[in-house]
Parts: sequence; C-alpha cells; structure tokens
Amino acid sequence: MPSYAVTARGWGWDRWALAALVLLALLLRLPPVLDNRFHSDEALYGYWGLLIANAKDVWLAGVPVYKPPLLPYLVATAQGFLGDSEFSVRLPGLVSGVLIIPLSASLSRALYRDRWAALTAAVCVALSPFAILFSATAFTDLPMVVLGLGACAAAARGRPGWAGLLAGLAFASKQTGLAWLPLTVLLQVLNLRSLIANRRRWPSFFVNCFLVMALVFAWDAVRIAQGAESFLGLGVTGYGGLRFIWPQELGTRLGEWVELARYLFVSPVANGALMLGLPMLVWHALTRARRTREGLVDLLLASFLLAFSFLHWLWAFPIWDRYLLPLVPILAILLGRFVALSARFICCRIGHWSLVIRRSLFAVCYLSFVILLALPAWNAAHSHYPVGGDHGAYDGIDRIATFLNERPEGTVVYQHWLGWVYNYYLFGGPISLAHWPTPAWLARDVQAFGAGPPRYITFPSWESSARVERALAEVGYGLKPVLATTRRDGTPSFTLYQIQPLSSR
Repeated sequence: MPSYAVTARGWGWDRWALAALVLLALLLRLPPVLDNRFHSDEALYGYWGLLIANAKDVWLAGVPVYKPPLLPYLVATAQGFLGDSEFSVRLPGLVSGVLIIPLSASLSRALYRDRWAALTAAVCVALSPFAILFSATAFTDLPMVVLGLGACAAAARGRPGWAGLLAGLAFASKQTGLAWLPLTVLLQVLNLRSLIANRRRWPSFFVNCFLVMALVFAWDAVRIAQGAESFLGLGVTGYGGLRFIWPQELGTRLGEWVELARYLFVSPVANGALMLGLPMLVWHALTRARRTREGLVDLLLASFLLAFSFLHWLWAFPIWDRYLLPLVPILAILLGRFVALSARFICCRIGHWSLVIRRSLFAVCYLSFVILLALPAWNAAHSHYPVGGDHGAYDGIDRIATFLNERPEGTVVYQHWLGWVYNYYLFGGPISLAHWPTPAWLARDVQAFGAGPPRYITFPSWESSARVERALAEVGYGLKPVLATTRRDGTPSFTLYQIQPLSSR
C-alpha cells in the first residue's frame, strides 16, 4: 500500500472533520428511514428476508427471485438480530449510505493525494439529496454502489485481493455491479507503483472476484435444482427484455434522465460547478504537454461517467431514479477535485495578500459552498424531493395490515396490486392471500366460496373499484367499506372493503 494512504501523518484535522460529517450524514438519513412506509420493492426484499430468517425457504427456491443473493441474506441477518421491522430491513441500505462517505474520501485521497479534494468529495456525498433519500431504503442499489466504490478504493490503494473480493460482492448485490469491474481494473493498472510492488498478489484480484461470482451461481444452481428459475433470466424479464432503444426514444429518454439527474445534488452551485468543471478537467488533461497521473485519473473517471450514462440512455433500461446512484460518488470526487484546483488557483492569484486574509477568504468560500449544499440536504431529510423510496403513496398500509392481522384465522384477502406489500406486512398472520387476475374471476370465486370465511379487498387511491363492484353485483355481492386511510398530506391512500351479500348490507 502506498505510504501516503496509511500514515497517520496523512490524516489530522480532516479525520475529525470526516467523523463529524459521517455523524451528521447519519442524522440526516434517519428521518426518512423512520417516516416512510415501504416501496413495493422494499416490501419484496423484506419478505425474502423473512423467508430466510424464519427458515421457510432458505434458498428462496419457492419464490421468483430476480436479484443476486447478498441483500436478502443481509436483510435476514438484520431481522434475525433486531427482529422484523422496516428499520431492520433498511439497515443494510442505511449502513451503506453512511459508509459511502468515508469511502469516497478514501478513493479521492488515494487518487489525488489532496486533503481538501477528499473532504469536499465526502461533503458532497454526505449532503447529496439522492444519497440521503436512497440511504433510507432497502433497495439493492446502495449496497452495490458502496461495494463497487470500496473495490475502486482498494485498487487505488494497492490492495488487489480486497479489490477483487469487493468487486465480486458488488455483483452479488446487483447484476449491474459488473459496471464497477472495468473501473476497478483500470485503477489498479493506473497505480503502477503498487502494481509492480504487488505483482505476485495481482492474480488474487481475479481469484477473489471469480470465487464470489462462482458462489452466486452455485446458489442459483441449487435453486434451479429445486425447480426455481434463474435470477439472471428473471432479471432480464423484469427489465422488459434488454434491447437498444428506438430512434424516436432518444430525445424523450434523455430528457427524463436529465430530469432525474437534477436531484443528485439539487444545488445550482454544485450543478453549475459540475457543468463547468468536468469539461475543464477533461480539456486540461488532454491538452497538457506532459501527462500527469492525476490527469489520467480525471479522464478515467469522466470516461466511466460517460459510458455509464450512455449505457442507460441508449439501452432500454427502465428510467428509474435509483439507477443513477453510481454517479453520485464519482461526480462528488470530480467535484472535489475541481473545487480544490480552483481554490489553489485563486490562492496563487492573491498570493500577495496576507496569510490570515487568504485563509479567512478560503474558509468563507468553503463554508458558503457547504451551506448551499446543506439546504437541499435538509429538504431531502424531510422527503421533499420525488426520488428514493415511498413518499406517501403507501401511507396507511401498516394500519390496513394491523386490521387484517386481527381477523380470524382463514380470512381471505384478495390482492391484485399489493401482493408484494401484503406478503411482507401479513407474513405469518392468519390471513389467506388470493390473487384476482380479473373482476370476473373475483366474482366467480366469491360466488363459489363467499359463504365461508370473511373476505376483504383493498383498493389504493389510484385504482377505481367500479369494475369490481359491477362484477360482484352480478352475483349478488357488494363492497362494504370498513377502513380508510390517508396520506401525510390528508389525501386518501387506501380503502379496505369487506365483501358481503347485497341482502345483508
């Protein structure tokens, strides 16, 4: 490992500043963790964790799984130690959201050997509304990002074995974790001094990486042997089938991705600095007569951003906000580099001023930059931006679940839109879930078994009950509202109905 990466002398006041920043970041991430109900995908991952933690289906062979295994087993571990709750399901994401801050600083420090660049990168990640809101979720993306970033940091610090292990674990979190693999390899190659010194350890990168991937596919093979479908095939199906986009989609998709990218940092100052700084860093690296290691790093990180962005733009990935998460730490590192270079340039221009004045001016400018980032971060901590997990759409689902779990054993709950949510919130309860594909199917089922146990159906506010009411009326049944819930803004969220004969209403 390079000496600058490990010596205590390389860290002083900035170590304490980073510790305070991590604590601040944790406090910003806790409110949305505790305030927001599960997004349907989060409920699904929580359900997988419950199947594992309760030994109902340890290999997840009885359910369609379209993700690699790392996150479900992390969630199951948290549920086993802390008990089942939304917090325990989100704990891996929260821990990842905190770890990404020192890892961004570590990677920046290893690449540029500049304390201010590293600290600025950490500040940008800690106060990024995108990072704050996704740290409060149970999505697979944040563990994938933090493990991929850790692989890059290990490679930049001359630890090929750790880099390979972490790169493999990034894939074990999510298939798109493979995007970190070429960047990790190139950062290791760029670190020539470490590469030469550790040439005998270089194969450990590939050994560790492929060992983790082999374990993932071995887990998948065990599931397939029990009759399950491969997670890779289901993953492609879940994306709607991967293809290049049609020409008429170019402008629309670009506009939608740009709209989501506004929330990476939100601050006009940070966004303006990126729009100005990235081209300047690339131009500076390309036009300098003498190539520098830092300039090559700028080109490498900018190339990663460009390739990642073009892949998601030109390949028919769904336009979901969480797919932009890998951009946050890389943009923060480059932003920190640009801010540090700009500060150094200004200090050179005002070198004739006294040291006290220069330091005071620098401190004022830096604090102003932090404050401009802090305002969007505060708004993100209160879920004011439309990215991340649920922002009220599923408010009240916990009340619905509590009511249903108190019903007698054998009670039937029909579900059409809320299957993943019900699987989690009603896990282990006395309820029997039945999926209804069409109103006609529902009416026939009620006509055949309606005289048995009580039957309930929930309609979210974005769906109408009219078609179901008409179908039930044809067989002599109707809907009786028993519970209505509202969102935090007072608008309706769910209405729970009991299905009863029309004569008894």
